[in-house]
Amino acid sequence: MSIRGLWILTLPGKTAGKVIFSRFFPTIERKTRILEGDQFVAVPDDQEFGEALYGELGWKNKSDKFVESRDTCRKSERKPVYEISTAAGRLWPLVVIEQFGLIFCCLPAVEKNGREQSSLIQFPGIPVAFSLLLTMMDFLGPCPGIDENFDKFPQLHLFLSQAAPFGTPVDQSLASVDAKLHSKLPVVTTNQKQPAWKPILHKGKGILYFTITENMRTVQYDSPNIPDVYEVYGTVSGRSTLEGLTPDITLTLGYQQDSLHIPVDDIVVNPCVQHCDIQTLSKGANVSSMMKPHSANPHKIRFTPPLESIALCHYTARPVPDLPIKGFYQMKGETTVDLLVQLRLNDKVKNSFEYCELQMPFFHRGPIIDYEASPNHGQCLLSPDKKILVWNIGQKFPSRSLEILLKASVRFKEYSFNESNYADEQFCVGQNAFAQLFFKIEDYTLSGSWIDPKSIVISPPTKHKVTFVREFLSLDYKIWNSHGDAQMAFPPPRYLLS
Repeated sequence: MSIRGLWILTLPGKTAGKVIFSRFFPTIERKTRILEGDQFVAVPDDQEFGEALYGELGWKNKSDKFVESRDTCRKSERKPVYEISTAAGRLWPLVVIEQFGLIFCCLPAVEKNGREQSSLIQFPGIPVAFSLLLTMMDFLGPCPGIDENFDKFPQLHLFLSQAAPFGTPVDQSLASVDAKLHSKLPVVTTNQKQPAWKPILHKGKGILYFTITENMRTVQYDSPNIPDVYEVYGTVSGRSTLEGLTPDITLTLGYQQDSLHIPVDDIVVNPCVQHCDIQTLSKGANVSSMMKPHSANPHKIRFTPPLESIALCHYTARPVPDLPIKGFYQMKGETTVDLLVQLRLNDKVKNSFEYCELQMPFFHRGPIIDYEASPNHGQCLLSPDKKILVWNIGQKFPSRSLEILLKASVRFKEYSFNESNYADEQFCVGQNAFAQLFFKIEDYTLSGSWIDPKSIVISPPTKHKVTFVREFLSLDYKIWNSHGDAQMAFPPPRYLLS
């Protein structure tokens, strides 16, 4: 699994595209020449490579002329892997990714026998090349309008010397390579072997930082014939800086009583997690067993932390007994519409928001000319394009009633089909409309999931400081108009789940 060459090119636009960065590995090139013999095709220079790649992608001169080697229907597409034609022959496999307005290319050294019949995954060099390009993108970051004099390119050469010395990728962790480049390597006095992914040993007080981010998607219909749809899922992320070569961290993912207390169901863990006491659904298991209620038992997770921040696990929660915010949205009218919105906060949900607002978009209508709104809490305003009425609720619901109400009358300019926006919902015509709620609650999760700092055990023991953050956000929180139709999907019959 070696690399023959790396390139970064600009996208052709007002100016012709060109190669602005390249890196070759003569050792791998000589090895490939010996292995391939008469079938060897040398790596071209930057100018020839750029012309060949732009021609293969159809960006050279923007011509509609048919090119058989590129446009024939007998050629199978295997993106992001391409084959380009050069004066010396055809180069394959070339991994090509477009990102940040640039084209990143990598040519791995692979055996080409039976390549047409084999899947790309059968060539280990291709996923390695793809991963190396992604690491290069993370290293450079967004960099629009750069040229060959970009100040990060010398650093990129140093980065590749550590990540892929002599063309052989050995370390594609951005944090690990960056630590090697900018830190002094301490002498390891223990007999324990130092892992390659942790080249730098931390000295000083340890730091643990954990985050639980929980999201909710819901669709409310206000119809006795259509049940509301909702799902809750979250991610536990962690970052640590601890003394020692390979410290083990054990923590408990438990529950607090300041929420609806919903048991966590399915947990998918990171490969660095060595143990997690959860039950997974085995192959061939009865799906109806997943529908049985589960107790809200805590889960112990043991892992060896890498250098960078990682998602320790992803989880889903059981169906919620009550929605955090129940809403009703009623709209009638054409040129002038009357609105009635009611929202009620669940009394078990924390009444403290970082932000909370309700957006009521109007599709297939002209811009809003005028509106009269009388909310009993918060204030209303228009979006810059005058297509959305926004109800800014603020940071709290009324503490006594936990209910808020909005009555409004909105008048539109005459609608012209030619003014239709490409983003218009095709379904949302006439009374078919929805309101969308956006909110975020800090130091809270709907399921009650949290990490008890006292449950964290580090082996071998070391001094450390723990920072723990929780947040609950609405990801897609829709409330359909009670007087219109709504998009929905009928659930499968229960007998199919048994």
